[in-house]
Amino acid sequence: MSLFVRLMKNINKFFETLGEIWRDITVIEFLMRCALAQKKGDISKLPKPPYAKGRIYQEYPESFSPKYFSEVVKKFNNQFPKIAIPLELVELRNAMAHGVIAEINHKGIDELVKFKKQEDNDTLKIEFGMPLDQQRIDGIRISLRNLRRHIANEATDK
Repeated sequence: MSLFVRLMKNINKFFETLGEIWRDITVIEFLMRCALAQKKGDISKLPKPPYAKGRIYQEYPESFSPKYFSEVVKKFNNQFPKIAIPLELVELRNAMAHGVIAEINHKGIDELVKFKKQEDNDTLKIEFGMPLDQQRIDGIRISLRNLRRHIANEATDK
């Protein structure tokens, strides 16, 4: 197998894994909202498909009201302390949504970096930084898969 083909396979695996991580994070958010609705007893208000753009639902579970992932995590952790979502997942999600993935300083490894302007002193802070070597993102992917299963158990009617 040529070097080019191996490199392309590695690049494809890298971005496929990152895509799976993003999918898992969004599914985890949805499942947390469903688990909260299940616990509150308003899961029957969950919007039913088809999900067409512009469709409006008059009733929906209260757990679908919070705008921010961090708010959903806080509510979820209060209700399900045994499964508690770590702050690192919130930071990872926010960095993936609002940061940049790039090779920094020609190190040969892409990094996920999120900058944040500080309101109080007009400086720029690195809010999140993580090298994204394949072993690390494979580990994150496995952890998210397991977390997703635990939350799904809480979101389903037992």
